[in-house]
Amino acid sequence: MLIWIFICFVIFNTISVLWKKRWLLYHAWKIPGPFSVPLVGSPFLLSATKDNFFDLIYGKLDSWRPVGKAWAGSQLYIATTRPTDVEKILTNCLNKSPFYEHFNDVMKDTLLTSKVSIWKEHRKMINPSFNSKILNSYHDTFVKYSSEMVNYLSDTEGEEQTNLLPVIWEKTLDVALATLTNVDPQVIKERRRMITVTVKFEEILIQRFHTFWLLIDFFWKLSNLHKEHKVVCQTVHAFVENILLQEYKSYDSEDINDDTIQSKQFLPNLTNLKRTKQITREEIMDETCLMLTAASETAAITINTIFTFLGIYSDIQERVYQELVSVLPNMENSPTQEEINRLDYLERVIKETLRLVPTIPFILRYVDEDIKCDPYVFPAGSNIVVPLVLLHKNPDVWPEPEKFDPDRFLSDEVAKRHRCSYIPFSFGARNCIGLRFGMMEVKIMVATILRNFKVRTVGMKSWKDIQWEYMVMLKVKNSRLRFEKRKF
Repeated sequence: MLIWIFICFVIFNTISVLWKKRWLLYHAWKIPGPFSVPLVGSPFLLSATKDNFFDLIYGKLDSWRPVGKAWAGSQLYIATTRPTDVEKILTNCLNKSPFYEHFNDVMKDTLLTSKVSIWKEHRKMINPSFNSKILNSYHDTFVKYSSEMVNYLSDTEGEEQTNLLPVIWEKTLDVALATLTNVDPQVIKERRRMITVTVKFEEILIQRFHTFWLLIDFFWKLSNLHKEHKVVCQTVHAFVENILLQEYKSYDSEDINDDTIQSKQFLPNLTNLKRTKQITREEIMDETCLMLTAASETAAITINTIFTFLGIYSDIQERVYQELVSVLPNMENSPTQEEINRLDYLERVIKETLRLVPTIPFILRYVDEDIKCDPYVFPAGSNIVVPLVLLHKNPDVWPEPEKFDPDRFLSDEVAKRHRCSYIPFSFGARNCIGLRFGMMEVKIMVATILRNFKVRTVGMKSWKDIQWEYMVMLKVKNSRLRFEKRKF
């Protein structure tokens, strides 16, 4: 009797869910994609593991382009690689996908995860900290920590670098602390620990996402993975808490005028706003966690990937070096911001790297109202996936899309393309606030190192020899680099 009651309950519940989603199901039926099981989703997702998740998702999306769909549990995900669709979605759909709720334990009400109402207020508060005057004031800090990377590579010259990413990441975290806060990085002793914990957080997030039953809170909270997750979150909170304490100490001990550049830095600016009760301490903690992580990890991954590409393509590396010699002839002097701005070819190399390998390979948005993208309707209640890894290699837009060619970003070539055919920092009102910060930091560090070293890869002849690891961000898994001191 109890078994029949349970079966009836399941059937009733399934019918109820399907009825509520009938409009979603109607439009989803017209979009190509794999077979799916009610309440469970597309079976191919169930075979995903931590090691094959990216390759599996990437391959499936590629086979359904330009538009395809898949179900993850009861959530409908629609992917599109058409630039016109992408522009419409990123302009009109500002709410993030429920996927981002998995970040809530460490960064709930932030520019990355919050609902539109909160995002608008926070973006308005944070925007002044990223204006041109303030960003230009960070130039010497970028140069300083780039020079420290040169010192590290000098000490390890000729050695095979099989794990350079954490080393770069520590420097970019120092840069983030030195520019976005009023805290001396050396005071924060747990920087390396924070990097390790961040990686663990991302691993847990991806593992939960591809294990469909862990997406149900009841089973998630019973799992050992949830226990690990709680420890990781506590560590992250302790790290950010220490930064805030140091920030408040420095702020109280110094006479900082509200009109100075220092007072407009990210964390001092939010501290001022907290005093007038425009933002809470918890919100500051969340935004600080996001900003330090985003500013340091994305830059480090991008720099490491650029060196991998330049190690493979020695002719392009030589062209970058010749530009450096021309624009920065005096090795004894640190480059000025004006000189860095003149490194046009290096900038094109950075952009081409982010075309082939966008650090954040997917953008996800939630559809609040039906969006018409002929011949389909993307229904309200669905999630839109913009797979940058495919958008940036759309053969209708990019001739020989698998070829590494920085000259794609010559101004005449850029003018031929739709503005949403290349969006490594997203697009529209909810784009990445740190776009210019990141480009400045990456450009200065790569330029500083390449002025001093020639980089070679070990065991790679093409960028297709690179193995990728997807843990929220896309990073080189098998990077083996060797830096050789240049002779002048």
